[in-house]
Amino acid sequence: MAHVQTLLVRFEDVDYARVVFFPRLLEYCHRVFEDFFPAQLGVSYAEMVAQRKIGFPVVSSKADFRFPFRFGDECRIAMEVLRMGEASVTNRFRLFRGGALAAEIEIVVACVDVDAFRARPIPDDVRRGLEAHRV
Repeated sequence: MAHVQTLLVRFEDVDYARVVFFPRLLEYCHRVFEDFFPAQLGVSYAEMVAQRKIGFPVVSSKADFRFPFRFGDECRIAMEVLRMGEASVTNRFRLFRGGALAAEIEIVVACVDVDAFRARPIPDDVRRGLEAHRV
């Protein structure tokens, strides 16, 4: 089952063409990923990084855009886990405008020790939380 969140497209998100500037959609996905931690694991992403010293930098991304979002639209984002390795996670974000799929973005993150910035195993509690959203 997907972790779902709705974001409002704000004025500062749109470009001269009056549509969401495509890198913003990646920011939306990261916001949903960050918000996943307190909603599903009971620990904030800030606590994960600052206190537990665990980060999840992006190592790869792929995006397919079907139609644009505009100022004032609601963007409903469904985050699902496609794959998990020992130290990496592949998430799929499906972005909907109304009931229609507007974009699909796959993002691979590595689990790292933020001090050493080296790969480390995904902690058991995080793995369990992510597994609940695996397709």
